[in-house]
Amino acid sequence: MWTVKKRTMKSIVAASLLLSMISAYLLMGINTLYERPIVELVEIENAAETVVQTNDAGVAVDTVYDVTFQAELKNTPYRGDMLTMRYEYSDSSPYHAALKEGDKVFVTLREGNELTAEVIEVKRDQEVLVLFSLFLLMMLIIGKRQGLFAVLSLLFHVTIMAGAIYYFVSQPNTSLLALMSVAAIIMTVTSLIFVSGLTKKTLSAILSTLTGLAMMMIITLFVLRLTNQQGLRFEEMGLLTRHPDAVFTAGLLIGAIGAVMDVAVTIGSTLFQIKQEHPTIETKALIASGRQVGQDIMGTMTTIVFFAYISGTIPTLLIYLLNDASLGFSLSMNFSLELVRALSSGIGIVLTIPISILFAVLFTKVGERT
Repeated sequence: MWTVKKRTMKSIVAASLLLSMISAYLLMGINTLYERPIVELVEIENAAETVVQTNDAGVAVDTVYDVTFQAELKNTPYRGDMLTMRYEYSDSSPYHAALKEGDKVFVTLREGNELTAEVIEVKRDQEVLVLFSLFLLMMLIIGKRQGLFAVLSLLFHVTIMAGAIYYFVSQPNTSLLALMSVAAIIMTVTSLIFVSGLTKKTLSAILSTLTGLAMMMIITLFVLRLTNQQGLRFEEMGLLTRHPDAVFTAGLLIGAIGAVMDVAVTIGSTLFQIKQEHPTIETKALIASGRQVGQDIMGTMTTIVFFAYISGTIPTLLIYLLNDASLGFSLSMNFSLELVRALSSGIGIVLTIPISILFAVLFTKVGERT
């Protein structure tokens, strides 16, 4: 009877999620529900090509297209009106992509002697919802209950981060690092409890993650202060109205949470499983097992973090190189901050390994009879 009820509840949850996604997809197709003006391309009348020369050698690397098309307004009080619009895009698509008949785009309306509009961006929210639905479906199929809680935890994290950033923007005298520290604690505790429940293994992972992050930040901040931040290039934060190093250090903490938490959970789960299967295992053997797991994941985790940070600088690095900047100058301008982020996260990963072993061994002994 319990099994039947459990399966029925799973079916109800799955059906509810599916109906919710379908309903959201259909609602996104109702243009009148949007406040932003939307137009649909009806007919492309003209497309002129312009070859762009980007250097003194006269080498053409891009082609710009100037398109004139007829579009129909799908919402606002001008719904149904036809507009003649111009739109520019290029083969490289740095800002706008190529459009075809039937595409819907968000526009800015200008009222004057005649109604005109300018394209802002393509309407892609339905496609994004489809991708999110596939992601959610795979999480539910593979992760089942834990997968659902992981998705809910992710959404909660986004809310916490958005709230912290909004508070920092509205309160200029607030420390961003302090805000992100509180956010890190909340996200760590909630995500691990969401996924694994309130167990000894969860408590071990929480303490390991927070301790590893704290030690990582202490070491990183000490080194940055000792070196007076020499070699760091904050030019990419030049448009900020806040001190860039405050934003940078807060980013170090948030950027390392995922990797440090993954290490803590992996080692903790492994040692708890070993202890469960071999209750009489000696402490030395359990520590040796944790050390072996840590050595196996240390290299891959640090590599993942390194390439995750460095990959984000590739577009900017290409801009420097294509404008005849030297390789050394381009690397120093683009890699200094990302390299420190990667090294800081690597320190957190390495430190979390022995910390996780220590807490996992201590918690496996809780409740044992001596």
